[in-house]
Amino acid sequence: MIYTCVASRQGGSTMDYDKFTAQLKELGIKKTEFMRYMDMNTGTISLWSNKGQVPRWVEAHLDLMLKAKAMLPDLSQYKAKAGDE
Repeated sequence: MIYTCVASRQGGSTMDYDKFTAQLKELGIKKTEFMRYMDMNTGTISLWSNKGQVPRWVEAHLDLMLKAKAMLPDLSQYKAKAGDE
């Protein structure tokens, strides 16, 4: 259902590769980390890069990840500092 909403809202069947890269950066995730998380071959990134497009399901997934991130409180104040145990 959510996939349909994202696809119908933006039209088309693919996501721009530059937008994919920007959303990963916003999430603080490296491309290879995302691919491992999705249990996909990291070489797929090269295919997407060469085409300049990413499958629509990736956009839907990143959209959900960004929404989830926005709902979480900022926990950076609790990160350990150098020397802390």
